[in-house]
Amino acid sequence: MGYGISSVIAGGEKNAFTMAVDPVTRNDRAEPPPSQNGFDASSYAEHWGRNPSASASLVPGTQTRHWHIKVKTGMLFLKKILHVGTILPEGTMFARAGMPKPDSSVSTPLEPKYFATIVSRFKIPYNSMKAKQVAETLRSCVKPINREEPHVCTSSRKAMARFATTALGSNLTQAAFTRIHGHESPTTRYVVEQIAQLSNHTVACHPMDFPYEVFYCHRPKEVQSLRVQLNDMKNGMTHVTATVMCHMNTSNWDKEYFELLGGERGEPVCHYMPQNYIMFY
Repeated sequence: MGYGISSVIAGGEKNAFTMAVDPVTRNDRAEPPPSQNGFDASSYAEHWGRNPSASASLVPGTQTRHWHIKVKTGMLFLKKILHVGTILPEGTMFARAGMPKPDSSVSTPLEPKYFATIVSRFKIPYNSMKAKQVAETLRSCVKPINREEPHVCTSSRKAMARFATTALGSNLTQAAFTRIHGHESPTTRYVVEQIAQLSNHTVACHPMDFPYEVFYCHRPKEVQSLRVQLNDMKNGMTHVTATVMCHMNTSNWDKEYFELLGGERGEPVCHYMPQNYIMFY
């Protein structure tokens, strides 16, 4: 499913769009549980076991930590196991609760020097976990620009759309997102019904840990974006129309990824996109 730039700006029913950047965080500390009323839920904390089983028909998924890499159940997988009939593990969920809301009244630049201003305005305790998340987001937003993989942080969907249009060099850019059809349950088992390729040129925008809606957008290189229809195994009905991004060259990725997935460095690795992530193509 694709929508024009205006759909992203307008929001409304179409703002269930989702997309993701790498859903893998490198962090030595354990993450707190997602907050229903805060902005912790936007973090992509994920979980893998130390010895996940590699299977041709089952996406690996356990709920224990493995060194520094954490991934949510069912989200990260080797591209070669994605085919019609692939079964996602129990506990795979695409919905995200407690996401930050847009706040057009805030004009503070997304720079580290404004950290104190932001935490003060939103009454965030200075040494709290949320304050640390704000600081990390601000640092991410000012990292040096890479011409091969340009990026931007924005709280404006118009600015997001402009960046995508410029980065992709096209005025015909569309937005892709994951849609959940009906109610999602942790016990729902998904099976891949259809797979379609979208593009090899995409801009990914994902929500950051922040007290209001802020997206980090970038144009990764050597990727392939897909749309995957997932059916409920019990009744065969379409339950999720998911967006997927595959990184086609992982030769410089940490070896722990491949220990987790049962693959070899360099081979394509994909991830599903949870809600509120946006992909332009």
